[in-house]
Order: sequence, then structure tokens, then C-alpha cells
Amino acid sequence: MLLNLTSVLFILIFMFPPGKFVSSCIYKAAGDKVVISFDDAKSQEDNDLRWTHNKQKVYIRKGSQIKLNKLNVSEDGSLILENIQKDQSGEYKGVIYDADGKLITETVQELCVLEPVAEPIVLVECVENGVNLNCTAVNVTEVVVSWMKNGKKANMTHAVLHISSSELKPGDTFSCTLRNQISKKSAKNVEPECSETDKSEKKYLFGLDLWWTLVILTGGGGFLLILFIICLVCVSCCCRPNKRKAKREEQHQLVPLMPYYLNQPDDQQKPVTSFG
Repeated sequence: MLLNLTSVLFILIFMFPPGKFVSSCIYKAAGDKVVISFDDAKSQEDNDLRWTHNKQKVYIRKGSQIKLNKLNVSEDGSLILENIQKDQSGEYKGVIYDADGKLITETVQELCVLEPVAEPIVLVECVENGVNLNCTAVNVTEVVVSWMKNGKKANMTHAVLHISSSELKPGDTFSCTLRNQISKKSAKNVEPECSETDKSEKKYLFGLDLWWTLVILTGGGGFLLILFIICLVCVSCCCRPNKRKAKREEQHQLVPLMPYYLNQPDDQQKPVTSFG
């Protein structure tokens, strides 16, 4: 199906920029469980333990007394995050002090929570000098785009792929893949076919292609005309017997009002002639 995408091409190019992933980040899918622990140490009973998320305090324990407990922490001091969501991404820092306030150890971890990639589709737009292919999906951010032409990788990482008329051959197929650090999905192959009519600028009315709009309006007008004619015929057929009946009744009512001699037999209407 050919779609007019000219007005959104530039927006889509910036929607899926070349992907850049933070190498130090712990990538997890939304809904997963994450445990952030200290590498070489464990919190003892008389230690002070603190955890922050994006520099906001979320857990404080002084010895055996818990002062703040916004997140769950295990006995050894590890931070436990259940059913994580995207808003829980960010920097987590844990610090352990001894009873004298001396730093024992600390850890800093960057957590990146991502949604799994949705299955993309390739939208085809025929343009004057070739064809534009747009790889799109719903609710997609922080992804890397790659393209395949006839089963081979194409050197293109933007959401919109332009193929010139000279490069496009009959039977060529294209597909795109979206991936992030936790998942990837590929679109079904498409085989773009563009005629000269498709490449010309289309006109629209009420948001539809002008030609199809005219076809719909013409068909609807013809249907209404036929319906109107049928209604006229039905009304005419229903009224005709009533008119005939009314005419007969009117004639019947006029008979008594005629002159008396018009109602007499013919022999009574002749004048009587007397002789002599």
C-alpha cells in the first residue's frame, strides 16, 4: 500500500537517530528484577549503609537502626529492585561506613530500563526520482536501525531509506530491523512497485485521495437517486387506487342531484300530445 509520507520524513529521520548506548549501563527490560551489590564487601551489623538514586536518598541504616527505607535492601547491603520501570533508570550509589564513620567501600551503577522493541513495518512512498522506505514502529526510543536489500545488509542506519529509480529493480525486496540492548525485531519484506502515476503529486479531499473521494460521492449520489425514484413509484401506486375510488364515489353522489327528467325513462320524457 502506497502512503504519502512527505510531510513526516524529516521528523522520522530524527526519531531514530544512529543508536548510542552507554557502555557502563546495566541494561534491563521493564518488569525485570535487578540486584545491585558491592563487589568485594558486605555490610556488617554495626556498619552504616546508604543508598541514593540520582543523588536522592532512598535508604539509610545506622548500625541496626533503619532511618529511611524507600527501597528494599538485603542483609548484606545489596539493593533489590523488583518489577523495574523506565522511571527507575539512573545512577545508583551505595556507601558503607564503619562504626567510626570511616569509608569501607562504595559502588556506583548506572541502570538503563528499556521497553522491548516492537515489530516494525516498512512504509513505501513513491517519489519523483525513486522511492522512500520508512522503517517505523510504535513506542520506540533508543534504537539502532539496519536495512536489508534482497537479504543482504545495506549500508544505512537511518529510519528513511531512499532508493533512486536507477537502483530500483523489479523484484527487489527490502526489510528493516530495530534493536536495542535487550531485544530486536525485523519487519516483513516489502517489494516496492512505483508507476509514473504513483510518482505524481496526489490531490486530497477530506483527507482521502481525490479520485477515491469522487468515486465515493458519485456512487452515493447514484444510490440516493435510485432510492428517490423507487419512493416516487411506490407513492404513485398507492395513491392511484384511492383517486379512482374517490372519483366513483363523487359520481355516485351526483346522480340524485340531476334534474328529475334526466332520471326518468325515455318513454316518460316524451311530451304527451292530445288530439281533438
